[in-house]
Amino acid sequence: MAKIKEFINAIRTKIPEKWKLHAFAGLNLVAGALIGILIFWGIQEFVGKNYVVIGMSRYTERDLAKEFPDVYRKLKGEYTNGLNYGFGELINKKLIEKLAKDKNTTPEELMNQGSSAYSPSETEIAAVYEQNKTQLKGKAIGEVKNEIIQFLKMQKSNDAKSAILNEAKEKYKSKISIHIAEPPAQRMTVEEKGNPFLGPKDAKVTVIEFSDFECPFCKRSQSVNVELRKIYKDKIKWVFRDYPLPFHQNAMFAHVAANCAIPQNKYWEYFNILFENTGNLDKENVIFLASKVGIDKDKLNDCIKNSMAVKSEIETDMNDGQKLGVNGTPAFFINGIMVEGAQPIAAFQKIIDKELNN
Repeated sequence: MAKIKEFINAIRTKIPEKWKLHAFAGLNLVAGALIGILIFWGIQEFVGKNYVVIGMSRYTERDLAKEFPDVYRKLKGEYTNGLNYGFGELINKKLIEKLAKDKNTTPEELMNQGSSAYSPSETEIAAVYEQNKTQLKGKAIGEVKNEIIQFLKMQKSNDAKSAILNEAKEKYKSKISIHIAEPPAQRMTVEEKGNPFLGPKDAKVTVIEFSDFECPFCKRSQSVNVELRKIYKDKIKWVFRDYPLPFHQNAMFAHVAANCAIPQNKYWEYFNILFENTGNLDKENVIFLASKVGIDKDKLNDCIKNSMAVKSEIETDMNDGQKLGVNGTPAFFINGIMVEGAQPIAAFQKIIDKELNN
């Protein structure tokens, strides 16, 4: 940018006064164009590094996240895991170097201590042979002795290296800290689609749960869900969307029955007792459980018999979930931020507290 200004000033001094007005206007246009090009190059260099071009269309990570949220989320998670692994290996290397320096030796010599002079005894060789006789398929000990010796030497070497590394970690543990930024939370648009909810309509935080009455992990998560609603009270709105998994043979019927309890204003009572009986949801018991929470069985059965609309609504929930990257249950979206599986309460509180403080 400074060079552009120098160029303009140099030309100004050489332009006759009467031409300056027109020339200066032209130079301003040139400068503006050059600045625009530099800005464009900067955006390409620093913002759009990862993209694909198909014909005249350009697609970035944002498009990938939108079209394949599950793939993108796993990609970011793998990147963070890779950083943890990489930094872990770097720490190990630097600790060994430091310990070697303190012991006035080299890292190579340090890591070979305790294993280089080791020679397995006949007793050790025989013990390994006896333990692996079946896999050796009747081979005599003499035929595999060299392989057993190499195995025992490698095992001894690995044990010795682990002991040295543990010594280094223990000695320098107060000097080690890892700082890896979590990938930014991916926020998706998740619609409620008129599904049953608890809490105020206008709560600052909305939790949308995709779950399955016959899923044991979903049942396990209910105690956490109840506790969260007790803690946050009217600060959160909790929406339930149906996601009966196809390999749970009783799940669809249970979800249909639950939705048929909505007109009788008994949905949440039925919801609770269905989850209490996750492992026993055959049709007869699902109907029996309805009577235990005061549902009119005749009205319920009539709704189940004419359940095309109800099933369509459930399938809409399932299709929407799949588009959002739900491939197992339970799955939760806290203001659009996904939490997968039956997580501990802290995993939810971390996101909810941050959303409430925003």
